[in-house]
Amino acid sequence: MVYRRTKKVDQKLEARLQAIMQAAREEFARNGFYGTSVKDIARRAGVGIGTIYLYLRNKEALFTALVNEAYGMVLERIAQARKNAAGGRQKLQVSMEAALAVLQENRDLARVMLVQSPAGHPEVAEHVYDLLRRLTKLVEEDVLEGIQRKELPPQDAQVAALAFVGTFYQVVISWLQEGIPSDLTAAGKELVAYNLRGLGYHLEGDIGNG
Repeated sequence: MVYRRTKKVDQKLEARLQAIMQAAREEFARNGFYGTSVKDIARRAGVGIGTIYLYLRNKEALFTALVNEAYGMVLERIAQARKNAAGGRQKLQVSMEAALAVLQENRDLARVMLVQSPAGHPEVAEHVYDLLRRLTKLVEEDVLEGIQRKELPPQDAQVAALAFVGTFYQVVISWLQEGIPSDLTAAGKELVAYNLRGLGYHLEGDIGNG
């Protein structure tokens, strides 16, 4: 007789996996990759060490899975936010606010991805770099759109995009490491306005605007 797993069994297995991933997220965020052991994760998840290896082959696979999760969440939220955005300025604003909102909502996961990643880990590093590259490319396209629509003065869109994304990255790292700013989402709105002015947009309330 062929054994077929029931829906109840599948649900139990999925719940156990989620408990393991949550425990891994908390341990890695607190202690980093090298300061965390599979035993630590198992203890926090309330399972045996052997159970973890039924799902993922080692500690590195656990860490990589968390980075993949963070990477996917940020890109998906940005894509959703841009769907109804009109014009380069609005696309810039909603993209950055969406990215910061995801990080604010998932601070442990953001810390795992951006602060606690093991040095020299090629796959993790590539995800972080790819995320920054994608964000920079989106900003560059939005700046070019603003220039073409004569909403922005002529400028090097690639350099502007690198500077735009760079300021956000530095603020996120400060928030994760130092707790400054305390509210990333609120600070993000100020940062968006600062960068939009730097590009050449005139915002409501600016002196001489209107």
